Amino acid sequence: MRYARVPFISLTILSVDRSAQLAASDAVPFSRLAWIAGALGTAAQPHRLVVGFLLALLLWVPGLAWDASVGATIDPPGLLAEPWDDIEQDDAQRTLRRLAVQHVPDRNFEGARIPAAELAAALALRAAELVSDGSDQQAERVAAAARRAASLAPLGNFQALAAAQADACAAVIDGALALDVRPIAAGFRATVIDVPAACASRSTIFACVFGAWAMLVLAVGAGALARMEAVQISGRGLLRPGAAVAYAVERWTTFLLSWLAPVAIAAVVGITCVAWGFLFRSNVGGWIGAALYIVPLFVGAIAGIALLIAALGAFHAPSAIACDGLSALDASQRGAIYFLARPMLWTVVLGTTLAVVTVGFAILRIIGWAITAFPAAMVDIGANGAAPVHALAISPQHWAIPLDGRALFIWAWVLLIAIAVAGAAISLLVGTLTRGYLLLREACDGQPTDAVWPFETPLDVSEVPPAARRNA
Repeated sequence: MRYARVPFISLTILSVDRSAQLAASDAVPFSRLAWIAGALGTAAQPHRLVVGFLLALLLWVPGLAWDASVGATIDPPGLLAEPWDDIEQDDAQRTLRRLAVQHVPDRNFEGARIPAAELAAALALRAAELVSDGSDQQAERVAAAARRAASLAPLGNFQALAAAQADACAAVIDGALALDVRPIAAGFRATVIDVPAACASRSTIFACVFGAWAMLVLAVGAGALARMEAVQISGRGLLRPGAAVAYAVERWTTFLLSWLAPVAIAAVVGITCVAWGFLFRSNVGGWIGAALYIVPLFVGAIAGIALLIAALGAFHAPSAIACDGLSALDASQRGAIYFLARPMLWTVVLGTTLAVVTVGFAILRIIGWAITAFPAAMVDIGANGAAPVHALAISPQHWAIPLDGRALFIWAWVLLIAIAVAGAAISLLVGTLTRGYLLLREACDGQPTDAVWPFETPLDVSEVPPAARRNA
């Protein structure tokens, strides 16, 4: 009696054999590292773009609302620059007064200080009137004055934060195009460390409120996008946006605590070290504190290890929950465990992941330019300087709500494009990290990349397209 060969069983055996080979060696074939680049395609799927757009929208709308209600408080050099001193503030006001007297002498500004944003809007309106009258040379001078006044306008907290993060991402892309590692490292450092630290020092209340909201949104969003990537890789179809978000919202505490739990443990343990420092405020207590200093050393070591686990596990914590259904603490430790087990492999996989993300960001910047900057240049040629140029293209420096009605409409449309591009960037980042996690799991634990929890076929996926498995 002859039996037919079952392809599914054969493929499974091949997958297990491949995973066992990877688990037995520190070497990862180039084809497996190149598999991470598949996230460039999956991140552009409409299902992912919808979730990414929703995430970016949930960040942009509260941020712009904060700036509109609180006002601009960051000096024009930006978040990472030193705040202006009194001399620099006076120089800016003298420049604004000179521009006002020269070009809009009939405009009266209330108060002793001239608002740079209002003056820039008045100068732009004046330039448009001169274009209509046929005074092109005078219109160009007034338009230049408007740009100069706009450059002296203070930035809102969210506007400054978005501009600093955009500059950091631009540094990463420029370094990748120039094949220079230094700007890439500086860009990633600014994104993760320098910009958040500067935001916390320049505007503590905004950093706490918006930081908590952004952490919640990104935790849930990362969980949804990681789950979508994992389900597709497992060959079970494309998870619908609503189902992915519902999955992440149902487990929002797990996703959030996977980032915060190690930091909270370190903070609680660190309080002991702070309390120990009070002993040194008295002579007798100082002797006791010095003699028993081994206690804060031991406690501080626990806090330091917790922070190290948080740093190493933050990259893959959402993916660990979405792929394996781990608890928050287990997920936060998974990345650190893989690092300790295979430090070179962990470094290679993370480096490959960041390289794919850098390439994706470069592609998104080109797309953003093609969608906004090119039409802006063409429109500006046709308008002959009469269009509100500062609102025609994506620029984080111009994400403040314009005062001019025409610019407001254009700004709103362009802002939607900016939010969509940012959402695609988030989708790409989460997708590549999920693939990196699955590759590390395959190499360290011997589990195939398509083994995703739960193993039964979910009911909230669309029909499996013929190319779903192949494109994953």
